[in-house]
Amino acid sequence: MSISVYDITVPVMVHGLNVMDDYLDHAQALERTRGIEPGRILGERLATDMLTFGEQFSVSCNKVYAHMAKLMQRDVPAPHNVAMMYPALKARLLETRDFLQNVRPDEIAGAQSHTYELTPPIVRGWFGGDDYIRRLVLPDFFFHISIAHAILRHFGAKIGKRDYLGNLSQQSGGDYS
Repeated sequence: MSISVYDITVPVMVHGLNVMDDYLDHAQALERTRGIEPGRILGERLATDMLTFGEQFSVSCNKVYAHMAKLMQRDVPAPHNVAMMYPALKARLLETRDFLQNVRPDEIAGAQSHTYELTPPIVRGWFGGDDYIRRLVLPDFFFHISIAHAILRHFGAKIGKRDYLGNLSQQSGGDYS
């Protein structure tokens, strides 16, 4: 069985964006139940040199667009600034999910065979497609989800691995019991 670039990027990222959407709901519920000022969690961070909870969502969406543009051999769009408010962040997640759901497999077919130029702040150099996808695109995407998860846990949200993994369903039809 072969797995395409589409299979390991688009559905995986859509699933991750759904998890992030749930995390925004968890943050709002935590603020309500603990009497925390509405929106305060959006400005919280794990360390002073890290992005805030709200920025994890905004940056993640911008990176989805950037990475997918590279994989589709298109110009990388300028980052989109989003107001650090729950409705704006949820709308950005929805917009990004809609974008991904409209990517066709043929638009990124063969992306693993291309070479990609990366520039700071993360790294500088040329990377083959396989390395770019496996060592940057996917880990970078999951990094922001895990940091959002950690910030919520730090604030006392009752979330765990099952929340991080999101809604798991058996989509292949196989029996794995």
